[in-house]
Amino acid sequence: MTRFTLLFAAALLIGKPLFAQTKEQIDSINAEFLKALKNTPPPSDVEIRARQPPQKVPDTIHLAYVHAYRPQALPALFETAFFNLSSYKQDTMTFFFVAVDIGEINCETGRLIACDPIVMRDMRPFVQQFPIGRFPVQLSIANYKGDERVAFSRINFSDEPVVRWEFALDSGKRQCSIFSDTLYSYSVDGGMAIFIDVKANQAFATLERTDNYLFEQAFTYEMNKHDHVSWQYGNYHFQEHNVVSFSTGFGDGRYGAYVGYDKDGKICRLLTDFGLFDWWKK
Repeated sequence: MTRFTLLFAAALLIGKPLFAQTKEQIDSINAEFLKALKNTPPPSDVEIRARQPPQKVPDTIHLAYVHAYRPQALPALFETAFFNLSSYKQDTMTFFFVAVDIGEINCETGRLIACDPIVMRDMRPFVQQFPIGRFPVQLSIANYKGDERVAFSRINFSDEPVVRWEFALDSGKRQCSIFSDTLYSYSVDGGMAIFIDVKANQAFATLERTDNYLFEQAFTYEMNKHDHVSWQYGNYHFQEHNVVSFSTGFGDGRYGAYVGYDKDGKICRLLTDFGLFDWWKK
């Protein structure tokens, strides 16, 4: 039984974030690391930065307390997957969900990108104009007999119910039903995806020209801080910007991004579906 499986039972009892490792254990790991470091030749400043990734230790889990309601828009799963301890049956398998908060994203311009970070430098933002401000990023974790996967990631712009879903579009694409045979999606080849504002993306590209370790710091090291065996996440801050990263379902693939609108026609969600469920067949 994994650490996160126990969370499903414990969360019902205590109703607050769990700490998966004691301070004494973390102090012991740090002490061993420092002892080994003293026995190595003095490195340069750049080498110090490269050699000292955060320890890959169990992470504190912060549940997202999402108000459950009867979804008005289809697929209902896009919303119910974020209702803690909700379930979904596919074939003979029943999955249970919890929603996890992974911090906020700074939407500086309201022009957002979702992609594999490997290609982030070349990506253009979606055509939709999103709200400006700081908003929570949440993951829906699907659990089946102890196996845990990121089923969906989303930016929650408001708590208003979604009444309509549409594709998050790249420039030049035409809107169509999300239940049609067309799937507008982005490709993932490294088992990881991100949300980032276009202004932050430009700043990251500028910094990367003079910092050879920035990409590794932002993704490899940052995600190692938040390791959960079969999934990870990161929220890397640089200057006044940040980029939020997360594992993608079972890994590589093509994944659709969707925009949810409230009853007043305002955007209230940006969601990526990582292909665990064939909701379009329901």
